[in-house]
Amino acid sequence: MKIPFTLRLAYHGVRVALRVAVLFFCAWLVFIPANAEERAALGASADQQYPLGLRPMRTARAIVLVAPDRFYGFAADMFGPEVSPLMLRIAMLRLAAGIPPPGNMQAGSEQSNGRDIDGPKFIQVD
Repeated sequence: MKIPFTLRLAYHGVRVALRVAVLFFCAWLVFIPANAEERAALGASADQQYPLGLRPMRTARAIVLVAPDRFYGFAADMFGPEVSPLMLRIAMLRLAAGIPPPGNMQAGSEQSNGRDIDGPKFIQVD
């Protein structure tokens, strides 16, 4: 059985459109510099074109925009039982807003909590 020409044409047209969309998305992630809103969300200076965290923020924005509710459940299953779908959704929304994860502090932004000591850092109890 041969598929009609119009259906084959529509299939290949949709396939090409999806490839072009993925190509544009990758180009947006890699080559387009940050706009003023993205720089402000990431806390970068005005002269910085590609601030740290721009690409993860853009990826999270695309996921939040496109992904259905079931995505968070499937992704939480991949991470294991300690990650819930709600926790993953909140993390994606925070990352899309430009707020880095708490465990992902950059060097130089560490704050001293007044507990610096000289000598050994660990104490072992017998």
